Amino acid sequence: MSAPAIRAVIVDDEPLARTRLRLLLARHPDIQVVAECVDGHEAAGAIARSAPEVVFLDIEMTETTGIEVAAGLGAGPLPAVVFVTAHERYAVEAFDVRALDYLLKPFEEDRFRVTLDRVRAYTTAVRSRRSHEHLVAILRELSDTPVAELERLRAPAMPLRFADLELDPATRDVRRAGCPVALRPKEYELLHALVARAGAVASRRELLAEVWGYQQDVSSRTVDTHVAVLRRKLGHAAEEPGYILTVVKAGYRLRE
Repeated sequence: MSAPAIRAVIVDDEPLARTRLRLLLARHPDIQVVAECVDGHEAAGAIARSAPEVVFLDIEMTETTGIEVAAGLGAGPLPAVVFVTAHERYAVEAFDVRALDYLLKPFEEDRFRVTLDRVRAYTTAVRSRRSHEHLVAILRELSDTPVAELERLRAPAMPLRFADLELDPATRDVRRAGCPVALRPKEYELLHALVARAGAVASRRELLAEVWGYQQDVSSRTVDTHVAVLRRKLGHAAEEPGYILTVVKAGYRLRE
């Protein structure tokens, strides 16, 4: 059985921009446009009603900006936000409010397909995690198994892929273009955290909590140091970001 279509909302105050996005998305049957909005206020209502998995969001709109709309979505993983704008200057601020991607108008269709691949990978990861959490909740209700045992349940560990990188969570093996890459445990966990986000930005605070278990704000160069090591082990010189891109004042993300 095929997966349900990814629900999408388009938000732009320019009719031609909305039409172009709708026509481009119509070529991809696995993505369904469930609403189109002309401003941020209308978008907030449509998002609440239709629970989309991705929002294609303009930034400069009347009354409420796209940045403000994204900031009001809360801390959950969905919807993913793809900013579609003619203005490059908002990029840093956009990634501060959970942008999955940032498309500069006018964009080529090839670039749009890259964005959709990121949306698919991210949505698949979120759906898988939610399915696992739902299963654990059901088992907790129906079973006499202690909660601690249920929490140790894990969904099947499927390989993660990004560009020519492949990570096997079951064995913790890493390959680049088919060749093994030897990583220490924390290096593997850091790379896994970035690959699992499928190109979305991870802040240093998020990575410190996820990989090192820090539960409060700390000032640490730990992430930066490990990123430098990862870049070298993946075959990139220190001055070349390679796969791991630094997003100024935001964190890190992978790029192809």
